[in-house]
Amino acid sequence: MVESKKVLVAFDPRFPQQRSSDFLVPLPTTEADFVLLGIKSGKIRQYGMVVLTSQLVNENDLFAKLVDAGQPVSDVEQCLEHLARFIEEIKTVRIGNIVELSTAKGLLKLNIKAKTPNGFSQHECE
Repeated sequence: MVESKKVLVAFDPRFPQQRSSDFLVPLPTTEADFVLLGIKSGKIRQYGMVVLTSQLVNENDLFAKLVDAGQPVSDVEQCLEHLARFIEEIKTVRIGNIVELSTAKGLLKLNIKAKTPNGFSQHECE
């Protein structure tokens, strides 16, 4: 079981100083594509900010959040594998980083878009 105290919360580049408590979880849209879903808001987010929590989070916790949010899961084992990969990716980025989710060959990858929320406003985004 993969665990981390880091999670993603929603980040809005128009308001970089605004704090969010909307945890983000990867949601499969197709076999090999994912989006970041805000658990509280139910909104799809393009960017997330890495924050530290007081508790360890594992793939089962994220899976429970998805189910509690009313998201259908067709393949539980595959979903848990993707969530474990997501947690592994979160462990590679630093707290405060602004990241974007990408999918390469069916694997989740977090790309750092800015090192800090303030750095995002000066960062050139596609």
